[in-house]
Amino acid sequence: MSGRVSIDFEKRIYDLKRIFHLNDFITNYDDFYAFSKKFEAVQKKAAEAQKKIDDDAVLAKLKSRVKLTDDDAEKLELPSPRKARGIQSEILKKFLIVLLSYLDFKENEKSARLKKLKEAQENLPIFAYKDEIIESIKDNRITIIAGDTGCGKSTQVPQYLMNAGYTCIACTQPRRLACISLSKRVAYETQNKFGEKIGYQIRFERRRQRDTVILFLTEGLLLRQVSQDSTLADYDVVVLDEIHERHLHGDFLLGILKCLILQREDLKVVLMSATINISLFGDYFGDVAKVIQVPGRLYPIKVNFSEVPAELDKSRGKLDPQPYVRILQLIDQKFKPTDRGDVLIFVSGYNEITSILDAINQYNEKAKRWIALPLHSSLSIADQDKVFDYPPEGMRKCVVSTNIAETSVTIDGIR
Repeated sequence: MSGRVSIDFEKRIYDLKRIFHLNDFITNYDDFYAFSKKFEAVQKKAAEAQKKIDDDAVLAKLKSRVKLTDDDAEKLELPSPRKARGIQSEILKKFLIVLLSYLDFKENEKSARLKKLKEAQENLPIFAYKDEIIESIKDNRITIIAGDTGCGKSTQVPQYLMNAGYTCIACTQPRRLACISLSKRVAYETQNKFGEKIGYQIRFERRRQRDTVILFLTEGLLLRQVSQDSTLADYDVVVLDEIHERHLHGDFLLGILKCLILQREDLKVVLMSATINISLFGDYFGDVAKVIQVPGRLYPIKVNFSEVPAELDKSRGKLDPQPYVRILQLIDQKFKPTDRGDVLIFVSGYNEITSILDAINQYNEKAKRWIALPLHSSLSIADQDKVFDYPPEGMRKCVVSTNIAETSVTIDGIR
């Protein structure tokens, strides 16, 4: 076909959805529309260069390349005139080419993403201990993993357990935010739909199903389940993470699990922490516990000292937010707006967060480069979730947090 006509598929999308069952193939229509416009621009250039394009050959090649089930392939056949709802066959053929090209693009994108993800997982320090961890859990009632910060224990150990054949895994976290963020991350890494095989349960909220394999939950919630079922029969592995924090709920669980392994010979217990006192927990559980130490992954830290202006060098009764604003100013001066990278600031409480956010927002009225977000336990789940969103192009994210984000939480983009 030598010529190309501009076709706005968006105007015909209602009919196209019914003809080709598009909801089975497209989850983000805005993304598809953007792709179709770019695809049409490429086709237009080819037409201007007088390159002959055989639609039938292109369509056949795409059908052979895109992985489709027999049912899906049948849905994407050209319809009879009666089912075409008045749309010309030439337009339907062009739409199929765009749709299959989009599906092919998404498959390649997913393949590249999975390859990158696999490389990232294998580069984690804990990967070298994968087989040892699995063998220890199989051979011992209790396994203690002393993993330094950044080794990957919170996301990888539950996956190792699932891949080893365990089907009911409870992973406790001291904070709600960690439960939610870890469940989403593990669901992404295992390519499972969030809330199905991988889920979470916190007070007043849960995303899980009957066949959920890995469940992230708070320590308090697991204690409540113990009060209803003293043997925790729903689980074959219980993982207690961040046990060095020594919360009351966590200490209660340690005592309960020490008694429970005497009642249930099939129950496996995994204790994990970044800064664990190995002798303390090893002595508490005795010979039934195996200890595995995993080194962390440390990043180089460069300290920049900025002199405080003389007029500001005086005692203050409350936190001065200006040093934090000067850090953002320095970043804006040193890096281009297109350079990606976000900032995470830790402070002690709500008042300090509010003070710094007000100062950043005031600076941003002129700079217009920052999205400032709070993070603390009083926020709703939806508001806490915002810190994991990627900022728009040309913008950077600054998260001002309490210690809620110090452990078991990874905010992508922080540099």
